[in-house]
Amino acid sequence: MQRKYAKDGVVAVSVSLDEPEDKDAPERILKFLRAKGADFTNLRLDESSELWSERLKIDIPPAVFVFDREGRIAGKFEGAKANYAEYVEPLVDELLKK
Repeated sequence: MQRKYAKDGVVAVSVSLDEPEDKDAPERILKFLRAKGADFTNLRLDESSELWSERLKIDIPPAVFVFDREGRIAGKFEGAKANYAEYVEPLVDELLKK
């Protein structure tokens, strides 16, 4: 999505929610991101799942947040609804028309 919409000002950021104690996570995360060609900003939370799920109000990972041009949350998609083609991209298309 970053590649497709970058010319329109869309910015993507991924955040890994793996537990901080998982010592194998960094290698696994990098392997996944490289395989997906995720050449945009990628972060890893260093908080427990209890803390980030409460703060971000995420019940079911994965989660996708879409922000409008003013930085307001325009949409939040969790679990099966974190589907780009079905849910996320239509919202991004709609926001880009504004």
